[in-house]
Amino acid sequence: MMTRWSAVLGLLALGLAACGQGPAARATAAALDLDASADVAVEASVEASVEALAVPDSGPDASTPPGFHAVWGSSATDVWAVGGGGMIRHFDGSAWTMSDSGTTENLTGVYGTSPGDVWVTGDMGTVFRWDGTSWTVASAITQTLLLGVWASGPADVWAVGIDSGAGGSGYVRHWDGKTWQDSDVPGSTSLWAVWGSGSKDVWMAGSTQGGTGLVLRGDGSNFNALPFSGAPLRGIWGSTANDVWVTAYLGAIQHWDGTTWTAAPPATAVALLGITGTGPSDVWAVGLDGVVFHYDGVTWSSSPTGTMDVLWSVWSSGPGDAWAAGAGAILRWNGSAWKP
Repeated sequence: MMTRWSAVLGLLALGLAACGQGPAARATAAALDLDASADVAVEASVEASVEALAVPDSGPDASTPPGFHAVWGSSATDVWAVGGGGMIRHFDGSAWTMSDSGTTENLTGVYGTSPGDVWVTGDMGTVFRWDGTSWTVASAITQTLLLGVWASGPADVWAVGIDSGAGGSGYVRHWDGKTWQDSDVPGSTSLWAVWGSGSKDVWMAGSTQGGTGLVLRGDGSNFNALPFSGAPLRGIWGSTANDVWVTAYLGAIQHWDGTTWTAAPPATAVALLGITGTGPSDVWAVGLDGVVFHYDGVTWSSSPTGTMDVLWSVWSSGPGDAWAAGAGAILRWNGSAWKP
């Protein structure tokens, strides 16, 4: 397969190479391509939280391990959470248990297509796969930090992140069931998240070298940069191809209706990182300082969590049940409140 990136942002047509370009992988904290114009206090807070993820816990209690970065599940009784120091935890509906990853690298993304097909990404290009019984190393490329992962099936997996080559760039990996194909994305500084409505409609969100948000959309072979005006992006999710949401670092949540992007409250400088939903009227967004917002199909409203921890990721099994992964713990929404 040959993947090409459009010239909308002055990107060069680019075929997937055997591996990414760039020097040795950098520390996780350096991967936060924070704008120089961003609020210094907020930037320092985010960097401190990311650095905390890099410190393996000396003896975590499986029920409340610190340093989570991502959460996903196939159902309310099959939930995975990953984080700093190679931590992987599994919830079976009753309790959290440890799962041996075999690595001490920071794990930053998790997604699956079924209980027996789950993918995890992280530092040093780490990619793990769960087959229903155990975790195995699917691939690794030391030049990269992989921040997000999405799959339409076992033979169609997309991982995105950062390659710190000359000037730095967003990085994409694709698994077709047989081999991994890799590409830097010229014109970008990072790709933080990936989502698709199907195998022929894949979306990626990140930042341009000009310091604005970047949204790429493609059919798996050809990708175009959609016109977008806003802050660097951290998350993307949709219920359909015409109902897509993106979260920005210090910017508005924006919605794609199939034609245009529209900013939605909160439109002020809120540092949002992750987003997910179960449908057009049930969408969650999380971010810095324990911030959580919920969309009911009409308005976005704040949902107090009682924590000031960074919340990196959110996943929901259905209305009334959601999970948020943070620097200190995992929180669960029971339909009326967030609880540890």
